[in-house]
Amino acid sequence: MPFYSAYTASGCLVNTLKNLLDANNISSFKLSRMSQLSPTTTRKIYTDNRYIPSPDVLERICICLDVQPGDLLKILPTMEPSVALSSGVFPG
Repeated sequence: MPFYSAYTASGCLVNTLKNLLDANNISSFKLSRMSQLSPTTTRKIYTDNRYIPSPDVLERICICLDVQPGDLLKILPTMEPSVALSSGVFPG
């Protein structure tokens, strides 16, 4: 099984499934039934925003929720601007 890294060249890839499900009042268990995925899998994705699902799992979730992968995955900068400025390395 391939490993999908949460770290990209320009930042950190995170999943936003929790936000999407909470906004639509859908539990991770209900999503598991809708998508025919293991409740363990959907719970892991829901609770750990750094967990990046495999393409197959991502596809199932997107089809069930009628969203695009970009609605579930976001790239955050590697370092928050406030951290970079307070480090003293970058002038403020």
